[in-house]
Amino acid sequence: MKLFEPVTIGNMVLRNRLVMPPMGTNFAAEDGSVTQRIIDYYRERARGGVGLVIVEGAYVHPLGKGSILQLSLIDDNKIPGLSRLAEAIKAEGVKAAIQLFHCGRQGSSMIIGAQPVSASDVPCMLVRETPRPMTLEEIEETIEAFGEAARRIKAAGFDAVEIHAAHGYLINQFLSPLTNLRRDKYGGNFEGRTRFLVEIIERIRQKVGEDFPIICRMNGSDFFEGGITL
Repeated sequence: MKLFEPVTIGNMVLRNRLVMPPMGTNFAAEDGSVTQRIIDYYRERARGGVGLVIVEGAYVHPLGKGSILQLSLIDDNKIPGLSRLAEAIKAEGVKAAIQLFHCGRQGSSMIIGAQPVSASDVPCMLVRETPRPMTLEEIEETIEAFGEAARRIKAAGFDAVEIHAAHGYLINQFLSPLTNLRRDKYGGNFEGRTRFLVEIIERIRQKVGEDFPIICRMNGSDFFEGGITL
């Protein structure tokens, strides 16, 4: 079966085609730093025999933090801990990636200490808060935050990066006509609604170079009338 055969993605060679997807653990420190508990957790997962482990979503911007004990990628001080995490995974013969995360309107003001942000001011049923629309300056700041987070991941020794553009989080909020009511260049038609994601990918590519794999996780449907469908 090809499932257990090696596969090459860019310059990354996986020993098989089994991938552990990112799943939140809340094992990080309160400041988002890597802990021994999270290292031990991913070391054991790597021993399971997959070809690639994608570490849980780590927030790229202070307003993107989704939970209290979530991994952080917001500054270079996180790189040493991330390096230890990458080493633990790769010591088992497994390639390692991390997911870049921003919760957008699914964030809680109790966690981020501010009003959540989004493409538009569409209330969130999950956290029961109404976000404020991001300014153009904030959009650029967030694009740069994604790029810098990817740079830190590469510097820490990871083999790839995944962008979380699904499941109702910030990038998905720009993609979906249900949550993106903007009338500027980041809204409106398909090209406008995808611009935020495209510019994030382009910025990441500038930061990590041409040979570093970029994975993008997207959902094929919003499961609501008028939303994204394949």
